[in-house]
Amino acid sequence: MQTRTDAPAIIVGGGLSGLCAAFRLQQLGISYRLLEARDRLGGRILTTDDSHIDLGPSWFWPGQRQIAELISELGLQDGIYPQASDGLSVMEYADGTLQKSHGGASMAGSNRLEGGMQRLITALADTLPAERIKTSSQVRHIEQTRDGITLRVEQAGEDIQLSGRLVILALPPRVAANTIHFQPGLPSKDGQVLERIPTWMAAQCKIIAEYDAAFWLADGLSGDGFSQLGPLGEVHDASPRHGDTHALFGFVAVPPAQRQGQDDALKQAAIEQLVRMFGEAASTPVAVHLQDWAFDGLTATALDRSMQIPHGHARPTLSSEWNKRVLWAGTETAGLTDHSNGYLEGAVEAGNRAATLVATLNP
Repeated sequence: MQTRTDAPAIIVGGGLSGLCAAFRLQQLGISYRLLEARDRLGGRILTTDDSHIDLGPSWFWPGQRQIAELISELGLQDGIYPQASDGLSVMEYADGTLQKSHGGASMAGSNRLEGGMQRLITALADTLPAERIKTSSQVRHIEQTRDGITLRVEQAGEDIQLSGRLVILALPPRVAANTIHFQPGLPSKDGQVLERIPTWMAAQCKIIAEYDAAFWLADGLSGDGFSQLGPLGEVHDASPRHGDTHALFGFVAVPPAQRQGQDDALKQAAIEQLVRMFGEAASTPVAVHLQDWAFDGLTATALDRSMQIPHGHARPTLSSEWNKRVLWAGTETAGLTDHSNGYLEGAVEAGNRAATLVATLNP
């Protein structure tokens, strides 16, 4: 096993929160290293390469100050555009009847980013020295030492040991509790706190159907819809701002245990549902994507899959001696407001907060 002293701050997690923490530490002139277990950056942010459609989170709202400031700081403000909401929404009842009405666009007023949210991830990463970021690096063990912490990492098939003064855990608390061994162990109270924090949208599955025309707009529909029959519980327009691609997407309302291994059947059933709700033109998509986050081990745990909670708001309060060695980031640790904790805004808030704490603890 290789051993080396690395940096005062080691960031675990290369999603939006971890990258924000790195971005702020870079500005403060504080050395850091960022480790991401996946072979890509972004975490729960994932955008298709060609059509730029978000398979993970895509919305943010006016009034969410920190993500707006970050987008502006990175020069991406001209890419902000509103979620499509003009037109009639469609409600499909359990008996198969449809109701079309105004005012049912549940995400009206939200914003999206041209190129998908992956564009924000790429812009952040481009500001950081490549040598400070390592993907395919799974942290397995964190040990508290007299001078700081030591991490054991599986890095591209090799065991690496890194040391630093503190670590920022920018990943879902439950995932940290289930994948990282702490020495000394966290007090039982702290472990229980981590287990009680639902991972935001962890059990969700998205299906996106791409089309060569937004036929629903021509019919006076917004692309929004709700269904009591499913498999999609709610549907929204996911079309990029520009280009020839148009899309509808929905959240699958089938519980994880029932949908496991049923990807093809779910896609087919989803298209049949879109035909029922939006017309025959929905029967011929040019592409169909399915992203089931419930079975991504770096997003969801067994507890996330078993609890049918679409959203969860919580913020961990840990009281152990680990507090000055382990700093928490990730959207689940952001402030408990309707438009921070759990949202993209929360990921930015938590990353910024963690970087500020590092500066306080490491003057």
